[in-house]
Amino acid sequence: MQLKENVNKIRRSLRLLKVNREFLIFGIFLVVSVVFWFIQSFKEQTTATVDFKLRLTGVPQDIVITSHLPDEVSINIGGRGFDIIDYMTQSTSRVLEIDYSTLPKEDGHIVIDNSVWRRLIAHKIGHSVTFNSITPSVLEIFYSTGEHRCVPVQFGGRVSVDQQHVLCGVELQPTYVDIYAPSAQFDTISVIYTEKVSLTQLTDTTTLRLALAPPAGVKCVPDSIDATICVDLFSTNTLAVPIYGENVPSNLILRTFPLTANVTFRVSSALYNVIQPSDFVVVADFNTIRPDDKQCALTLRKVPDGVSNVRISPERVDVLIEQE
Repeated sequence: MQLKENVNKIRRSLRLLKVNREFLIFGIFLVVSVVFWFIQSFKEQTTATVDFKLRLTGVPQDIVITSHLPDEVSINIGGRGFDIIDYMTQSTSRVLEIDYSTLPKEDGHIVIDNSVWRRLIAHKIGHSVTFNSITPSVLEIFYSTGEHRCVPVQFGGRVSVDQQHVLCGVELQPTYVDIYAPSAQFDTISVIYTEKVSLTQLTDTTTLRLALAPPAGVKCVPDSIDATICVDLFSTNTLAVPIYGENVPSNLILRTFPLTANVTFRVSSALYNVIQPSDFVVVADFNTIRPDDKQCALTLRKVPDGVSNVRISPERVDVLIEQE
């Protein structure tokens, strides 16, 4: 009985050894196949992309670069797999320096296209690999000879407040900035806008740091400003405003009944006691009155800043025209 069990154990061990041996052989052939495939692949032509940091050097002190340069460029290279791997492992310098003095210049404008790129990066990729393309493929550089002007800044965003508040205005600091640009661009620039922002349903005064959005090739100093969006609770106020005759001939007198009109408006609480009747002008225009008219429509000729939803009551008044 014991002998039979030992024989069975030996048979099982031999079968397991056979299976392990077949698995080992399979594994060896698999590794050899993969290595062979890699070797063949590396001998074939392939491509790779390498990122280079971009540096502009040799800029004279009297030249101001007014456009934004990308921090990096991506160069696509081609060649045998072995050559590309060798290049990427051997080349440790990933900085592409562009000498300003070697660039083609015209009227404050430099264009680096594919032909210029090839010349600039030829020494960076060596002879074992080839240059295919670069991103960006075209790079525009604008520069100024130091001439600058001071121009106003305007808010370029959109603001709305909730129904219980009123927008009192937008304050910018600073209100003017210096701009540097090629000479030909100065005459086309009268104002610099902030970046576009959208603020909705504001309930309180808000201050933001906003970047400026100059045209291409223009540099602003400073390049950002503080914008304070002034928001206040609104109040409704009504003032009695005198009615003036307008376009009345010198030999006539235009009388209105009543002599004043109630002007109702919405205003911030800060300006509630500041706005006075004299800030409004309400007129009865003689030119709109026909001979048989006994009434005349009233018109607002002047409304102060900071008020909204202005209404006149009454909208029409009785009129009497008399000889001087």
